[in-house]
Order: sequence, then C-alpha cells, then structure tokens
Amino acid sequence: MIKIVDTHLHIWDRNHLNLPWLDGDTSVLSKNYSLIDYQNSLHGDKLYNVEKAVYIEVDVLDNQKEKENEFIIDLCRNKDTLLKAAVISGDLTKESFDDYIGKYKNIDCIKGVRHVLHVPSSKPKTCLSNTFLKNVKLLGELGLVFEGCIRAEELDDLYTLARECSNTSIILNHMGIVNPDIISSANPTDEETEYKEVWIKNLKDLASLPNVACKISGLNPSDGQDIETLRIPVNTALDIFGENNVMFASNYPVCNISTKLDPWIKAVIEITKDRTKEFVNKLFYENANRIYKL
Repeated sequence: MIKIVDTHLHIWDRNHLNLPWLDGDTSVLSKNYSLIDYQNSLHGDKLYNVEKAVYIEVDVLDNQKEKENEFIIDLCRNKDTLLKAAVISGDLTKESFDDYIGKYKNIDCIKGVRHVLHVPSSKPKTCLSNTFLKNVKLLGELGLVFEGCIRAEELDDLYTLARECSNTSIILNHMGIVNPDIISSANPTDEETEYKEVWIKNLKDLASLPNVACKISGLNPSDGQDIETLRIPVNTALDIFGENNVMFASNYPVCNISTKLDPWIKAVIEITKDRTKEFVNKLFYENANRIYKL
C-alpha cells in the first residue's frame, strides 16, 4: 500500500469566511467543503492510504486572514485529523508583513506562506518588488517555505525570485498551472508548441535551483479524467525535477472541476508504476515529510 502525504488540501465554509474569487461561481466549487467531505472522497481499496495532509490557504478577504489562520491552527492541533500542517496566506507586498508573520513563527504547524500570484490583482513582476523579495527572504530566516502559485507564462518571475532568495525553500504549485491539453496535444499549433517549449524551459530553470521543489497537481484536462492527457505533463515534471524535489498534491476540492480526488490519486499511481519503489515513496511521502518538516 502506498503511503501518502497530500501536500495541497483546501477546505472552506463560506458561511464563516469570504472567498471573493468564488463570488458568482455556480460550479462544483461553490459549495462548502470539509475534512469529512475530503475523507469520504478517498477510496484507496488497499492501493493507497492518505496518512497526512497539508492545508493551503484559500485566498480569503484580507481582513479575514487571521480568522482563517486561527481556524486552521485549531484543526491542526487536533491529533485526530489528517491535517498536520498549514501554509497560511500573507501579503508579501506589505512592509508590515514581518509584524504579521511574527505572530505565527513559533507555531509548529505553520510551515509557510502563500501569496497567490495567478489572480488578476497580482500583475506580472509582483513577486520581484524589493519588498516582496525582502519578505520571501524573511520566510527563509524563519524556517518557513514560500508557495509559488503563478501563471505558466510568468514562471521566469518565480525563477528570478528563487535565485534571489536562495536561502528560502520555494515550492512551485501545480506544475506552474500548465494547460495539460496543450502539453499532450498530438497535433499542436505553432503557438501551442511554443507554449510547451517555454513551459519546459522554465521548469528546467526552476529545477536547476537547489531551493525549489514542485507539486505534482493542478491538472484539469478539458475532457475530464483522461490518464493519457495527464501522463505527459506529469512525467515531464517528474523527469525535470527528479525524485528528491517532487511532491504529490491533490488540490482538493479544485480537482473536482475535472479529475476528482480518488481518480487523480490513482492516475498518478498508474503513471508512476514503472518507476522505482524509492521514487514513488519519495513522491508520495518522504519528500513532503522532509520539506514541510512534518
């Protein structure tokens, strides 16, 4: 049985927290999601067992960030839950960030910070301002990671940030939010070929830095759960980053848009079945324990 640490789990109750990015949303994401919902979506069938999970912030209103943090800290401290760690939200464009993060630096379950960079409010080069870079360096000084959730076309920004902040662990979310339909296209257009080539180049640049790791997650092919569409981008990222710098992640419940939780887990298991047992164990379990200090 494959032991799993799910390194990217979201839960939310919209009756208590405001997620502006879901305003007006009528998709599967518009409902509330709890840990019970997550666990009920797992069907390991003796193939896998999710032993631990890392909560990732859900981009609430600025004035609710501390409320979200308190909620998730309480959950992580409950030894009966899967949640063993959390990456909280933080605005790294603010000079006051050091005061904010100072409240959490000694809380064991807090492992890092995410400032979402793929939303319209985050313009290209946002993460390269002097203040942003200073705050990412501060995270490294505190032993915390920075989660890089950024548009595929701006991965070179994250590369520059990671190079400048060499003492901070940088975790690339969702393989750079890449479009799997383009990457796996059998008859790509010239534009699609260029997109794929640039994505691969950026991944190679990021992987060349010793402080960068990549989460294998975030793929939502337009035709739903198609393992062949998933196979090429997953294997590309695994081969580029190597066995020591990749971590499995579900991106639950966002994965429900297309791939769904249990089928996604089983798809990655199927895609990696010909890799060594050591590689699979590092991908699903060991690397997460090491990188997040679980």
